[in-house]
Amino acid sequence: MRLLVLDEPLQVVPRLQGLLAGSEWETRFVGSLDEFHLALKSWGSPDMVIVNLTLPLTAWQLAQHLKRLGGSQTGLILVDEPAAPGLEHLKSVTGIECLARPATAASLDDALRAALKQCRAPRRPGGSTSPRRETPYCGIIGHSKELRQVIAKIKKVAPGDANVCIMGESGTGKELVARAVHQNGPRRNRPLVTLDCTAVPEGLMESQLFGHVRGSFTGAVENRDGVFSLAHTGTLFIDEISELPLSLQAKLLRVIQTREFVKVGGTKPVRIDIRLVTASNKDLRTAVEEGTFREDLYYRIAVVMLEVPPLRNRREDIPALAEHFLQKFSAAHRKPMPKLTAQAVELLTSYDWPGNVRQLENCIEQAVVLCDGDAVDVDALPLAETTPKRSGWTSVREPVGLTLREVEQEYILRTLKAVGGNRTRATRLLGISLRCLQYRLKAYGQSGTEPQARISEAPETQYPLGV
Repeated sequence: MRLLVLDEPLQVVPRLQGLLAGSEWETRFVGSLDEFHLALKSWGSPDMVIVNLTLPLTAWQLAQHLKRLGGSQTGLILVDEPAAPGLEHLKSVTGIECLARPATAASLDDALRAALKQCRAPRRPGGSTSPRRETPYCGIIGHSKELRQVIAKIKKVAPGDANVCIMGESGTGKELVARAVHQNGPRRNRPLVTLDCTAVPEGLMESQLFGHVRGSFTGAVENRDGVFSLAHTGTLFIDEISELPLSLQAKLLRVIQTREFVKVGGTKPVRIDIRLVTASNKDLRTAVEEGTFREDLYYRIAVVMLEVPPLRNRREDIPALAEHFLQKFSAAHRKPMPKLTAQAVELLTSYDWPGNVRQLENCIEQAVVLCDGDAVDVDALPLAETTPKRSGWTSVREPVGLTLREVEQEYILRTLKAVGGNRTRATRLLGISLRCLQYRLKAYGQSGTEPQARISEAPETQYPLGV
């Protein structure tokens, strides 16, 4: 049975920890409304909630959140005066009880026993209690075979403490997977600290990682902790780790090996205890072959490898994701939740989604904002005019009369341009090895990482390009 406690530090938690020791309650403690939202998103609807209203939260706000959970759980709200007139909103929520502060151990124990008895009661058709709706695993929405395989692997690796590396295209939900690993692991009640390597200038990256001491460089006016210090005893998630320069990769390797580091400008080693989770939208194995990523670091961070499939490879999950985003943004923009027409669903499932789930989320938000009626049709989706065909064909312009070699050159260069010069992704689309691609580029006189494709003004011819 799951119990969610929203409480200020050192108010109710000490009493509950003693009562819950050795019990069958699986408990999660949160200290703010934001953490409450995250817990509901990742954990689903709990069997019971306990809320201490000393928090800056009105009874009306709390009632709205509890109503969204449904009527299958019980709730205990700690207030100064249970009969106060401002609590009428809470009293309208089925299964919610208000208890006067300070709550004694006996009163809390009685409430927990009553909730446990209700949770064990059989669910009968038409009865007052109903079975809890199945909720997504840690906010990961979908039921496709590919996604179920990822979730099964998360469940295996999360309870341990091994380093995890998550690979997948941008927008596939790698950070969501990292949170699932943390929230289901032994450090779930400790901090999860995230560092996005693409958001930090190279000159500041070392300070972001390890921190610095005052006066160590221009602008260092005070001592500052890095993400390794902030994540001590918890989990550190380094996103887009492939963007780390080689010099810092060597330092990161040493920290992973020795579990200690020295701040920028400092002399004293700092010991740390963390679980490391990393992610990359580039294939690190290929980066090792190309010499842009250290092989020894790769084997250190990729003790367990999780690969998140792109959205185009799990199309059956698209309707459920779209429904989730419709509900989310209808509430956010205070609009009635519209429905997707059958034609709109077909359009969404046939699109290839180069931006993956992030692009789908943006698409649905635009549709909700611009929708005037109670349904979202094809013309309300921002993909209506640019949707590629499901077959994977796209249009490129080629003049008639080119040799087969020239057509091949044009096609390879256009593929590279379409993927932003990413050779690893281009080799996947072209079905050739990296060595083969490098050989052809050399033959074409293209040595840069972002070749400029020749654009010709001519009638359209179609070539398969599954970008």
